[in-house]
Amino acid sequence: MTDIPRPTAGGFAFRVLLRVVVSAAVGAVLLIAWIWAYQSGVLDRVVNETSLGGFLLLVVVGLPVALLFSALLAGPVLWVLKVRPVWPIVLIGPVLLGLAHYFKLPDQFAGVGDKWTVLTLLAGASYGLAGLLTAPAMLKKR
Repeated sequence: MTDIPRPTAGGFAFRVLLRVVVSAAVGAVLLIAWIWAYQSGVLDRVVNETSLGGFLLLVVVGLPVALLFSALLAGPVLWVLKVRPVWPIVLIGPVLLGLAHYFKLPDQFAGVGDKWTVLTLLAGASYGLAGLLTAPAMLKKR
């Protein structure tokens, strides 16, 4: 029988802190990429080439594609940065950001900076909070 060293409380706390910080950074960088795509006109060209209405395109096509694309980008980046498990953060982070929009948090934090700065900070906070809320998943046995 081999003795498996038990993780210390300090070691676990550091791993959770690292999980939160890395998740927040990935969420913020992901939103910065979306902002760049929006401001550079890449998304406008795609939208203008379709015959669907703007709202229908946004809700039915744009939002699911954005969430899928975000998950496909954030998941591997978090995996490479040794954040395990990845899937709860990738799924819960965008939901928390959506809740922040629903409760109009960007408007309440308008004094912090322009709308892009506030959205980037909220995306980082959403992904970081998702990392914190899903930290108990790190304790599951493999």
